[in-house]
Amino acid sequence: MTAVLVRRGAELLFALLALSLLVFLLTALAPGDPAEEILRRGGVQPTPESVAALRAELGLDRPLFDRYLSWLGDVLRGDLGRSYADRSPVAEEIAARVPATLRLAGAAALVAGGLAVLAALLAVLRPGSPVGRAVALATVAVSGVPPYVVGIVLISVVAVGLRVLPTGGGDGPGAVVLPAVTLGLAGAATLLRLLRADLAHAVRLPFVRLAVAKGLRRRRAVVVHALRVAAPNAVTAAGVMLAELLTGAVVVETLFSWPGVGQLAVTAIRQRDLPVVQAYVLVTAVATVLLLALAELCLAACDPRVRR
Repeated sequence: MTAVLVRRGAELLFALLALSLLVFLLTALAPGDPAEEILRRGGVQPTPESVAALRAELGLDRPLFDRYLSWLGDVLRGDLGRSYADRSPVAEEIAARVPATLRLAGAAALVAGGLAVLAALLAVLRPGSPVGRAVALATVAVSGVPPYVVGIVLISVVAVGLRVLPTGGGDGPGAVVLPAVTLGLAGAATLLRLLRADLAHAVRLPFVRLAVAKGLRRRRAVVVHALRVAAPNAVTAAGVMLAELLTGAVVVETLFSWPGVGQLAVTAIRQRDLPVVQAYVLVTAVATVLLLALAELCLAACDPRVRR
């Protein structure tokens, strides 16, 4: 077991190193010159001399590989650089917005998990009923609609039409409801498809049928026994879903003016603020890798066959 953990840890470190290189190259080689953008945003007409001077000040005139090694060394020390826009530390800007993103992702995960489990149980307990057909139709409909469309509909109907909840922002207890529902519906559709298929297979297993034949109510047999069989694959899907919620929060945060990391990244992309963009992509990539690794450990804890 120790050898397996060491090997998985080495693979994880290699994946993170490869991610750091990919993140730096994708942002550094993007079209456009950050120095020109900074000068224009400051009301200065860029000239070759002023652009060259600013590039030298920002270190953009150095060889690409040297810049990567310097950036990686700073990242390993916890220094994500300084924003081109206001020269503030990027790590502090991201740290100030992480709680809002985690709050949104956590609420969306509760919405997605609750809807997926409830809908999967209804579909399996009543496979041929109108409820089962409605669940199947709703799954297809939700999975085919982009989150921003769902968000626009919720804003138009719930916030503007009914005036029940606010249209956005991070203030107030109800502000998280519409963004969480918008983000959670997309995750619920993916988790529901897998959980429904696994539950439909589990209810046909001999020990579940035996429990029903011996007098256990079918609903209790599905919840207690069949759901436990379907749990391992659902754990893996939940890890993927959490990673998707973190990366998909960019669109939802922008739509609802949610003060999270995603909205900061969108602003940085518009301003060609490379340190902020690099830090955001790196943080979300690392979070995704760690979430998938955690899901794998949870799967091993739930299923002895994986441990063996």
